[in-house]
Amino acid sequence: MTASPIEPKRIKKFRLSLAKGIPRFPNDKASLKVLEAKHLTDILVDYINWMVRYVAPRPRTVHVELSASNDPRWTSQSSQIAAFLEKVKKGDELTPHLSLKPHTRGVAPAASRKGPGVDRWADKDMVLNVMGYHHFHLGKTIGTSGHATRTDEVLFAQVTRDRFEVVAIFDHTVFDMRKSPTEPLSAERNRLWQIYDERTTRGAPSGSVVVASSIATSGHSVNFVRQAINYTRILYEIDPKLDDPVYVRGLYRKATPPEKPRLEWRMHFLDLCLFCRAAQCALIFKKGPN
Repeated sequence: MTASPIEPKRIKKFRLSLAKGIPRFPNDKASLKVLEAKHLTDILVDYINWMVRYVAPRPRTVHVELSASNDPRWTSQSSQIAAFLEKVKKGDELTPHLSLKPHTRGVAPAASRKGPGVDRWADKDMVLNVMGYHHFHLGKTIGTSGHATRTDEVLFAQVTRDRFEVVAIFDHTVFDMRKSPTEPLSAERNRLWQIYDERTTRGAPSGSVVVASSIATSGHSVNFVRQAINYTRILYEIDPKLDDPVYVRGLYRKATPPEKPRLEWRMHFLDLCLFCRAAQCALIFKKGPN
């Protein structure tokens, strides 16, 4: 789906900035052209699918599930866990503790091709898309590359804007995929699914139907698609008003607006923002999930 010929200038600039900003693999001109030709909603789906793998730095309340605290590793790794969770509570930058893959593997145009043999999950975090769990390395040392020391044990958590729910501690065999449907799951991956099933059905009446997660045929979470559609609606609804000086002045409320605001659309993590270049400030039009 290609961009509309009547696409407003600010929205076009925003769409192309998203296409350029998402790490592509392969990282070449051909992959960039594929992204630049996408409709705004489609590129927003790609952006959200990539950016959701990060966590915006803001203070969060920490809750620890028994599936985590009852694990012997909770005690053996207590020093590293305590240091990491202190960062969570303070709102420190958590990117050094996350996977390195999103830095270079944001979107693969090949993953959205039609036909047989396409790996839909090549540019997606399946555990995050399906279960909603981020995983964090617990190393205390931040190297010169800006990454925390990689640890065999990883902490799984469900993260919202104000809450950090620690789900469990696993080793890296939790990421092992079966080579065939008959091959048994690794012990850690099997435990992950058991924990997920218990958390998903917790409190549901016996015999009731529970829809754990909705995944589109593209491999994207249906929630990501809905979020992208909502952002597109907001952009096309608000953008024409930005040429009205009265409306723009109202955006600044009690603050005095600049004579020439120079407004542009931006994403800050998963928040849809309107950035004022003159005042160097941003107005959040829609908050993201984390």
